[in-house]
Amino acid sequence: MALQEYDEWIKKLHGKKTRYSYQLLTTGFTASAEIIEPVDATMVYTHTHTDLPAPINREQIEAEFADELLKSKDALRSYAPLGRYRSAS
Repeated sequence: MALQEYDEWIKKLHGKKTRYSYQLLTTGFTASAEIIEPVDATMVYTHTHTDLPAPINREQIEAEFADELLKSKDALRSYAPLGRYRSAS
């Protein structure tokens, strides 16, 4: 599927629901990946490029965030939101 000036889609990756978005700018493009499930571990990654040609499909946007999302898989396992554990003092 070819990208338009703005595009947004949701895909499940590594057991996490991720929302991708893309926006064409006059000087390049910006893309983001937001982990939306599990709800208590929301993370957002955003890249803005002025030196690269605009991607031509969704797979190129997804590939741009592949390493960060794979790393976040381990980070989510050790993630403990505030208030979930009591202090020892």
